[in-house]
Amino acid sequence: MKKLLFFFLMTFLSLAAYAQPNMVRGKVFEAGTKNPIPGANVIVKGTTRGISTDLDGNFALDKVSPGDVLEISYIGMVTQNVKVVAGRHYLEIALKEDTQQLKEVVVIGYGAAQKRDLTGSIASLKTDEFADRPSTNPLASIQGKVAGVQIVNTGRAGQDPEIRIRGTNSINGYTPLYVVDGLFTDNINYLNPQDIESMEILKDPSSLAIFGVRGANGVIIITTKKAKKGQTVVNINSSVGLKVINDRIAMTDAEGFKTLYNEDMANKGATPFDYTHYQANTDWQDQIFQRAWVYNHNVSVATSGEKGRFYMGAGYTDEEGSIKHEKLSKLTLNLSSDYNVTDYLRFGFQANGSRTLPIDAKGVASALKAAPIVAPYDTQSGLLNIMPNFQRAQVWNPLIDVETRANHNKGLNHRLAGNVYGELDFLKNFTFKATLSMDYRIGENREYSPIIWVYNPDTQKKENSTNAKRLIRVNPPPLLPSRIISLPTKNKWQNTTLPLWEGLPPITPNTVRYQALAIKISTI
Repeated sequence: MKKLLFFFLMTFLSLAAYAQPNMVRGKVFEAGTKNPIPGANVIVKGTTRGISTDLDGNFALDKVSPGDVLEISYIGMVTQNVKVVAGRHYLEIALKEDTQQLKEVVVIGYGAAQKRDLTGSIASLKTDEFADRPSTNPLASIQGKVAGVQIVNTGRAGQDPEIRIRGTNSINGYTPLYVVDGLFTDNINYLNPQDIESMEILKDPSSLAIFGVRGANGVIIITTKKAKKGQTVVNINSSVGLKVINDRIAMTDAEGFKTLYNEDMANKGATPFDYTHYQANTDWQDQIFQRAWVYNHNVSVATSGEKGRFYMGAGYTDEEGSIKHEKLSKLTLNLSSDYNVTDYLRFGFQANGSRTLPIDAKGVASALKAAPIVAPYDTQSGLLNIMPNFQRAQVWNPLIDVETRANHNKGLNHRLAGNVYGELDFLKNFTFKATLSMDYRIGENREYSPIIWVYNPDTQKKENSTNAKRLIRVNPPPLLPSRIISLPTKNKWQNTTLPLWEGLPPITPNTVRYQALAIKISTI
């Protein structure tokens, strides 16, 4: 009996020993030179278990069972997968150079280089990495794509996101420098993300040195699309999106407001407030916010022949704001052409233009301050109610700004930026290139402050909330010398155009700006 028990015990122990995971050792080295690769990653595929090779390229990984797959990877090398075989406890793994990745061209400053030759911190994004993100601003399309780059969207239609490269580097600001097809600029909101071929983000001093002080906060180099040789391509795409503010600020309701305000009055020894005419329970955030639709439509045509190539991209964006009556409309156009006169002489141009109707932006501060006991409208007169006397001097009805003053500030912005170049090859390995770049901007703004009639629940009468006539401010281009004034009526306003020679002083068109930048001749 004892011999039989001993036999069964030894059998089970041997089976348990056979089922235990193996210890796998090995060495990782370069395929061509046989040099060890320190710091290579060796992980069990599909798990979080792994280890890095030591200075001699050696590794030892336990708890590895037959049939497991080891994934060996290293920057600049082709990743390999090796299956663990029973009885094999030592592996020799040769990694081959990833020539495709190292030969990738990256734009740096005034030239280009291969990734293998770079020592600075440069992040490169190609069009397929952000083109599928429908957005009106190119920066919003790359949010979360690059380490060390913080991009925060404001949520307001047409407004530029905040961007920080490696934190805040200066007390004077943190906006990076943008270089679009060789042209220095302060923003890229006039570009269509669908027309961008690549973005290079330069982050450290070694890669920013060529830009001097202007590159202290980082540099973003943008190359727009051009036609590729031997291809004729037509692309059409459209997208529809919806923006909704879900996480709103929690505010007290009418009953809670009355309780808190009564306690405040009691602490001050004042008479309690009479709520006879203020029995509403209004959520002012519901009154001003809306579901905002975003529409993007893009079309591009690219064609090329033996002597030249041509690209045209056009886009239209219609974006509603999260506050009622806010709306952005933008048209963009990208044109580029290159022509080879001879084998050694080339000419071309690149142009990006936009026409933007910016939003008449409104705020949310009054909606957060307004008492919820006030109804938005008087049901009989249809006029907006004003706030109670304890709040009237500081806060107005939020709908005065959102509804009554909607679209009373009209803007129209045009921008055209681009370059014309000529390129000549001479001697051997020498190229002379002359580039003329220009950034042209013009803006027009018209603002009207109407006379607004409101309803006072305390007096049961309507009142004039402005108590004065207000003139419209017009900042037109120089060829439009006119002034529009308001004529008060009971519930309406109307315009009339008067020539300048009838006594009205001329207006300086201070929003018109002409700019020529980056006129340069360089030898490459």
